[in-house]
Amino acid sequence: MAKTYDAIIVGGGHNGLVCATYLAKAGLGVLVLERRRILGGACVTEKIAGCQVSRASYVSSL
Repeated sequence: MAKTYDAIIVGGGHNGLVCATYLAKAGLGVLVLERRRILGGACVTEKIAGCQVSRASYVSSL
C-alpha cells in the first residue's frame, strides 16, 4: 500500500523545514524532499578544499 501525504515540501532549506514543522504541528502528514544529502539549504556550513565555507556567505556582501 502506498503512503499518502497531506503536503509535500520541495526543498529542505530553512523555509521548507519551518513550513513542514507548522504543517506537522497542525496534524498533517508531511514529506520533505531535498536533493542534497544534508538538510538546511543556505544555512549549512560545508568543508570545501579543507576550508569551512558558509553556503549563504554571498548574502553577507550585499
